[in-house]
Amino acid sequence: MNKQHGFSLVELLIVLSILTIILFIGGTIHIKTYQQYQFNQWYQIFSNDILRMQQDTIISNKNLYLTINPTSNVYEIRKGGLGELIISRKIPKKWNINLYSLKIPLSFSKNGTIKKPGRFQIVIADKTREIVFPFGKGRCYVREK
Repeated sequence: MNKQHGFSLVELLIVLSILTIILFIGGTIHIKTYQQYQFNQWYQIFSNDILRMQQDTIISNKNLYLTINPTSNVYEIRKGGLGELIISRKIPKKWNINLYSLKIPLSFSKNGTIKKPGRFQIVIADKTREIVFPFGKGRCYVREK
């Protein structure tokens, strides 16, 4: 006699539901990790642009201005207000930008201090981050909310 062994329908459904839950949790962790990585990469470039802006202002005694356009998700660094465009970078479209107390354009004085300190906010999915430009010679830092 041949005995046939197999899985019952209930056992199969239990295994499939456990597998589905594991894949769902893994997928959401992957998305959050990618968003964190994307923000970290963007912020590193942004802070380097701010550092360059501060150093160029100190060395050349020429005013450089940072403007952030929340509607088109772009920030630009220009020489002398609306003068020569030095840097123009895109901010990802899915990010929501609120300028709050940051007065645009942002600029540095000849000795390297921020002329009009303030903060702006970036909302990415369910995370909110504030980029703060403090009084003094510090350039900026991120505060997560």
